Amino acid sequence: MNNSRYEKRDKRRKTNVVLNTLIGLVFVLILVIGSQLIFGDSGAEKTAKYNEQPDIKLASEENKAEQDDSNEKTAENDDKSEDKDLNEDEGIEEEAKEDEETEEDSFEQATITEGEPGSEIAETIENPAWSPIGTSQTEPHSANYTKGSQDWNEMTKALSYATGIPESDMIIWFLGNNGGPNDAAGTISPKDKSVKYKVYITWVENNGWKPTKIEKLN
Repeated sequence: MNNSRYEKRDKRRKTNVVLNTLIGLVFVLILVIGSQLIFGDSGAEKTAKYNEQPDIKLASEENKAEQDDSNEKTAENDDKSEDKDLNEDEGIEEEAKEDEETEEDSFEQATITEGEPGSEIAETIENPAWSPIGTSQTEPHSANYTKGSQDWNEMTKALSYATGIPESDMIIWFLGNNGGPNDAAGTISPKDKSVKYKVYITWVENNGWKPTKIEKLN
């Protein structure tokens, strides 16, 4: 009877030991698996972040390169704009200088005669160096005094050639016939009205209009 009880206790004790051991193993497994899940995810996140960093760095370097290229292009455009403005300014100065030289040259070989006191003519200017300005018209020629016509444009060039006043700076007060079929006269001044001229021109066959005399008016 006592032996039977002892055997039962011994079996129960052994069973408890086995169960406790199994429970302990299960608990250990749970701890191991849980730690792997936790620390494994953390490591994966760190790895992912580490792997992303080169892309961020590369993108930053590309942005910097693009910014440098943009700055260089902006600087080049600014330089070109400055060069263009400088060239335009130089062109304007040269054009003004040429206009002044043209006006001076137009009277360089001229004979200038003082006008009569009290008359409307201050000076009479004649230049043997004047020549016909050329023409695109064919013979026979008939003068056309309509503004904008081929004759009008060529007569205007002759007036500019004789006086040295650029066509773009010229006021035409009168331009018309001067008594003969091939003779005309024009009264002109620069836009600032600083001086007024009456210019006499004549048609030279196949060569166009030629200045013959200028009267500087009072």
